[in-house]
Amino acid sequence: MSGHRLLVPLPPDASEFATVRFLPVPDWLAARARWADALGLDVERVSPGARLGEPSGRPASAKRAVMEDAVHPGPGVLWVGARLRDELARATLRGVAFAAVELPIGGHAPDLWELVVGGRAWRQGSSEENVRACDVCGRRGFPRPKSLTVDESRWDGSDFFFLDENPNIIVVSERVADVFESNEFSNVLLEPIR
Repeated sequence: MSGHRLLVPLPPDASEFATVRFLPVPDWLAARARWADALGLDVERVSPGARLGEPSGRPASAKRAVMEDAVHPGPGVLWVGARLRDELARATLRGVAFAAVELPIGGHAPDLWELVVGGRAWRQGSSEENVRACDVCGRRGFPRPKSLTVDESRWDGSDFFFLDENPNIIVVSERVADVFESNEFSNVLLEPIR
């Protein structure tokens, strides 16, 4: 299963994307380019098992988010409050965007934004071939890394970036660490790597 989240608006006729379907590989390959076109995405971003649609959540996820600057409601997902979003935006950091989170709660919903990471890098010694789990569809598997040493020659220079195309490992630059340190955001822990 892919960990990719495609945060794009659904097309007007989204019935094809409304349910989970299991397709034989040839059928999936035949539909991939059509889906990418309908979603306005590069075909490489349409991966098996990708989750589609705008960020949303359940009230249980929101209770803690109201009290914290950041909350991690699930794998590969980081929601931030308005204060944290505003400070990151003010710092003009590269490789990050924000998508408003919709919460189906009565009354006042917290102002939450999903942190959308756009930067990319690879670990030293890692490659596309190391993480490819399926040569037919391109699905990736993400072994637990023993080292997070960034190969700077294969880093796009973003301040927020994924390592090895793994959406569950977010790495940030010292510029980001400085913003977090100077604002003392709650529920965030940054650890230095090489």
